[in-house]
Amino acid sequence: MHVNVPPSDPNGRSPMDSPAAPFSPYGTPQAKGMGHNYVELGDMKGDGSAGRDREPEETDALPPRPAKSAEESGWWMFEIIACCVSTIALAAILVTLGLMDQRPLHTWPMKITLNSFIAFMSTIAKAALVIPVAEGISQLKWIWFRSKGSLEDIQKFDEASRGSWGSLKLLLYNKQVHLAKLGAFVMIAALCMDPFVQQVVTYPTQMVASPDLNATIPIAREYSNYAPGAMMALRSPTLDMKSAINNGIYNTSPHPSKDFSMKPHCATGNCTWPGTYHSLAICSKCANTTALMEKTNCFQDMCVYKLPNGLSFDSIYRGQLYMNSTSDATAINFNGTQPTITTVSTMRGMHDMSSQDLYGIIANECIFVLLRERVHRRGEERRLQRDAREIPYIGPQSRDDGEHHHHHPPSGNRKTPTNFTMTGIAAGALNYHFWNFWTGNVTGSTGEERGSSDTVRALYDLGDDGRGGGVPKPGGENETMAAVAAAMTKVMRSNLDVDPAKDQEAAAANKVLGVTWYEETYVAVRWPWMILPIGLEVLAFSFLIMTMIQCKRSGVAIWKSSTLPMLQGKVSDLKDSLGTRR
Repeated sequence: MHVNVPPSDPNGRSPMDSPAAPFSPYGTPQAKGMGHNYVELGDMKGDGSAGRDREPEETDALPPRPAKSAEESGWWMFEIIACCVSTIALAAILVTLGLMDQRPLHTWPMKITLNSFIAFMSTIAKAALVIPVAEGISQLKWIWFRSKGSLEDIQKFDEASRGSWGSLKLLLYNKQVHLAKLGAFVMIAALCMDPFVQQVVTYPTQMVASPDLNATIPIAREYSNYAPGAMMALRSPTLDMKSAINNGIYNTSPHPSKDFSMKPHCATGNCTWPGTYHSLAICSKCANTTALMEKTNCFQDMCVYKLPNGLSFDSIYRGQLYMNSTSDATAINFNGTQPTITTVSTMRGMHDMSSQDLYGIIANECIFVLLRERVHRRGEERRLQRDAREIPYIGPQSRDDGEHHHHHPPSGNRKTPTNFTMTGIAAGALNYHFWNFWTGNVTGSTGEERGSSDTVRALYDLGDDGRGGGVPKPGGENETMAAVAAAMTKVMRSNLDVDPAKDQEAAAANKVLGVTWYEETYVAVRWPWMILPIGLEVLAFSFLIMTMIQCKRSGVAIWKSSTLPMLQGKVSDLKDSLGTRR
């Protein structure tokens, strides 16, 4: 770069020293004879030396700065406005974070995202923050040059005012403590402002109870459904009840009763219910009655095995009689104090693969009883877990009219008693349906198997271990009975004979209200991450104030980042220096 410096006149004066020289664009006269209220570079350097090998001398002959002038009062106005803009932008971020902290994200009112808003305001804050710092460093270079007189120092200060790399070089330039190093530190630290601001906001999720979505699960307080029977005085179960019974019998799952668990109505799949609730239910109970068998009419190794309820198994058929069952018998293992819907008694014969020899007989008994089922939520997990506990009826098994009735006294938060009832007609319909439902036998031989009914054969097959010897599967027959009871209970709780439009109170009494939970995204503010942005704002404002004070005390004109003083000042040997470098 080549700079033309006007030659001096014969008297050694520069054209800049002419009395007719115009004012500089910085509000300071360009001729010494016009008030002498400016500082020229030649005067600041003392003797015109541009190197650093000599001891600089401060010029005492400089004229004092005016106490205050109209031109000077506005020199720092733009930097002050930039500081205010940066502070307002940072304050907008702080206020926004304070209002949104711990609030649901969906309450954010703007169309742009919260992160975008914070990033936008952070960019404004950082951009406005750098302006007064850069201008302050630029002004400090003139004050430094006045006392040190080194052009190399001007270069260092100028680079520091332009970016973080120059600021780093200024920090490492020398070990002297100078106000400009504070500005250089702010310039470097401003690079971290955006990452810190972005770390302030997180979005955790919390489980929130929905005020609009209801969680319900049906319960049965009364069951009175039935269908006409074959005769006027007889009644049959409804088709849905018969279907449920058959579904329970023919279910081949390893744990079939779980397939008939009561499904609650939960829109989100995450609901809770009161700690305990009760419902009318049917439960199966089974017991091994092999020890109660007696041998009669024995001939050689063949005997007739009988149970106290009258069910028998004749070993004369050896291995060709697989099972005898009946539902037309009284229970022998249970005390009969509970309202029994039906009793199932079976005797199984264990035989060889050819069905020629009988190895032993196993007897089993199951009953279906009507009871009040208690279901409670286990622990604090936010989902329904059923832990059925059978609570037997207290008092008589049934009333004179055949109605099964249980009175549940007040308990816990419930102030009124609750009645759980199965009407006599509905109970009679079930008793009639199961009267000979389980009665029959299963026979066979090598590669053959015959059942007197599909029901009896399904009961035998599902209770068999599958190896062909008639050995019962542990708990197999009991699982089938539990599945039938669960299927019947589901029908009782699902198809309630109540019209919500006509009787809202009765409809509400036949369901338990729960709480529906859903995941809500919240705004969480990590305030410690705002320490750096706030600290930089304080440092930048302090740096500007201290620069203004030092500038006023030094008597140096407010040139800041302008390059015109370099062209207009009397720098000794500037022409020779530039020519040599070129």
